[in-house]
Amino acid sequence: MKCYNTIMREYTDKITDKSKKSISDFVFYNCGIEQCKGGQLYGPKRREYHFIHFVIKGEGNLKIRDTIYHIHQNQIFVVPANEISTYWADDKNPWKYCWIGFLGIQSNQFLNSLMQCDKRKYVIDCQNSMFYEKQIEFILNISGKQLSTHLKVNGIMYHMIGTLLEQLGANDPEDLDVSIPYQAQQYMEMYYHNDIQIADVAASVGVHANYLSHIFQKQYHVTPKQYLSNLRAKKACELLLYTEYPIYIVANSVGFTDPLAFSKFFRRMVGISPYYYRIQKEEKSCKK
Repeated sequence: MKCYNTIMREYTDKITDKSKKSISDFVFYNCGIEQCKGGQLYGPKRREYHFIHFVIKGEGNLKIRDTIYHIHQNQIFVVPANEISTYWADDKNPWKYCWIGFLGIQSNQFLNSLMQCDKRKYVIDCQNSMFYEKQIEFILNISGKQLSTHLKVNGIMYHMIGTLLEQLGANDPEDLDVSIPYQAQQYMEMYYHNDIQIADVAASVGVHANYLSHIFQKQYHVTPKQYLSNLRAKKACELLLYTEYPIYIVANSVGFTDPLAFSKFFRRMVGISPYYYRIQKEEKSCKK
């Protein structure tokens, strides 16, 4: 790994138990400020939390879902939880940015509301990125392990997200689709990397699995089981293509504790084994 020797300050919440963060409504995960070196790159990587980067000055690029976005001062880029992303600083005018990471059941709705503000979804213009830098400076200056710190940090996070949504004229979460099928879809998007079954999905939205299957298929034209299988297969393909993770790590990253069961699943969904899928992609890349 290349060492860039950058200037970075970071704070990660270590008070809240990680298992409780995922079932909270909306909770802070981490934040920081960094002045990057030219060409400095992060990824490809998948994270279990959402994060927003505010570009204070300079330029850089974000690659997500096979699309590259060029980003500059007073823009933000959004990366949803469990999306594989790569981002890097411009060689000649490297960016300085600050970021905030968050998660929780309601965080999906807030993120969707934010991403609807621009047709690019992942890149959005903002009025004054220095405002958000100052808010994150407050967090970095009060960081500690006391309960008071935890409460102050979450208060600042709510203020930042609320201000951002207000400035962008985003829809309130109540105005977004909160139907049972949508909630089930969001649950699967957030927790597919765990060993969840459709019964767990149904329980998360408070209905019986058979009823969920009926209304989900009516809205999305696939069953919840098919949706979860397609999602896991898609994410597995991305991990095999963009990372060098061993097969057992890829399996674990998409909800399989047994690599053999994952290989059988992958072969059924994709038509070849995970090993040969990766080899084929590497061979095609070498021929270009």
